[in-house]
Amino acid sequence: MSKRARAVAIPLADLTLIAGCGGSSSPDTATPPPPPATVTISVSITDDPWHDTDSMVITITGMDFGHNNDDVHSFGVPGWPVDVDMVQLQKGVHHALMSAVELPGRDYDWMRLRIDVSQSFMQDSGTGGRHGFRMGESAGEGLEVHERFHVKAGAHGNYMLEHDLRQSARHSHNSMMGNRFEIRDAMRLVRMDQAGSLVGTVDPSLIDVNHPKFDPAEGGNWMYAFPGAAEAPDDIADTESDGVPGPITTDRVEMNSGTGAHEYHFGYLPGGMYRLTFACSCERDEASGDDYPSGTDGKFVFQHFSGPVEIDPGRMKQRDL
Repeated sequence: MSKRARAVAIPLADLTLIAGCGGSSSPDTATPPPPPATVTISVSITDDPWHDTDSMVITITGMDFGHNNDDVHSFGVPGWPVDVDMVQLQKGVHHALMSAVELPGRDYDWMRLRIDVSQSFMQDSGTGGRHGFRMGESAGEGLEVHERFHVKAGAHGNYMLEHDLRQSARHSHNSMMGNRFEIRDAMRLVRMDQAGSLVGTVDPSLIDVNHPKFDPAEGGNWMYAFPGAAEAPDDIADTESDGVPGPITTDRVEMNSGTGAHEYHFGYLPGGMYRLTFACSCERDEASGDDYPSGTDGKFVFQHFSGPVEIDPGRMKQRDL
């Protein structure tokens, strides 16, 4: 993900000069420009699930708020660095990173979580082994989200960073290197005053254990959310070869041990229209490859594609399949 784009023009405050004798303006009597207006901002983080790891602890050392002209405002917070287990931040659970921190009031083009990878680690759900990881080329110095945001002068902005661990993480294994993990940028920025949530259940007849032709292995049952204008579902591939955009976000469908219902939960969706799709063969859908509709084995398929679902800010919507 490129960190360079067209520079953003920021108007400078006008300088009002006081006229001196003879009607000329004197630099000695110039009124200094007013100090830049400030805003306050709060940022939290949440994550989407991934079935290959029991724990992903990242050590966050600070946050950067930047512009495409390379102007960056960097912050540390008392008590940082802080360790955050991203696997615990699912189904609407979040971790507050900073509260009411002052920033100059202007447009911003990106946010970055600065991460100390030497102190961060993953725990493999298959072997229980603990592994370090490296940042991918797109991540650079930390996890970034490139979305413009603006907070009006004197106002407060409350934002959620939604990390998608399933699309961010890469796990490879070979006999020489063993298990290797890499983390790439895969975050959305959501304004909390514009966000709603979507929950529901999936009919048991759609679940993988009830389909002999599908593998009942861990990680098969997932719900995908697409824009309401989407005409067809697609996989989570990094690089699209079919011209069809992938999902906005995904969530693992899990059985509620108390009710027996198979449930999903999208915690932070901007208000608007969405379509949902369900698949029970998602262990075959990987971000590193284009698996639908032309996957090598043809075993990744979607079983249901819903009609439009409207999300209202500040409200929870229920949609059962």
